[in-house]
Amino acid sequence: MNTSKFSTPFMEKNPLSPLQGNAFIKAKMDAEAAGKSNFTVDGKNYPLKMVSPLNDNHKEDPKKIIGEQTFEFEKDKPSGNYVAGLSLDIDKSAQPSDTDDRLVITPKQKRKMEKNKVMNQNFIDQYEKMKIKKDSVSGGKNFYSIKK
Repeated sequence: MNTSKFSTPFMEKNPLSPLQGNAFIKAKMDAEAAGKSNFTVDGKNYPLKMVSPLNDNHKEDPKKIIGEQTFEFEKDKPSGNYVAGLSLDIDKSAQPSDTDDRLVITPKQKRKMEKNKVMNQNFIDQYEKMKIKKDSVSGGKNFYSIKK
């Protein structure tokens, strides 16, 4: 008898049967239509929206920083936004090679900062006060944006 995992017919591997799959999808669709946050299938409860603990930042309070805690902004070509190294500790370097934190601003925010003389040559004035909030975590980096 062949014991290769590729030799066993697909249906013998105990997959979710088409009827079970349909029940799962129907329960999910019914919960969405009813405005619920979760649904139950075969006694198991499932959330409608998966939340990653890394990206669940809505509970985190904004942090106060000054421009000195940022490094030079460089344009991120795929997104069109500008990204700078960020140090949440005033005594540590904001140089990107020294920190895993990044501050992201939109082209509109950059233009406004330049117009208001808060940014010059891709650097934010060292005493400019800002509130920032973590937006996401990706590739081991924490990405923050300026909040009003």
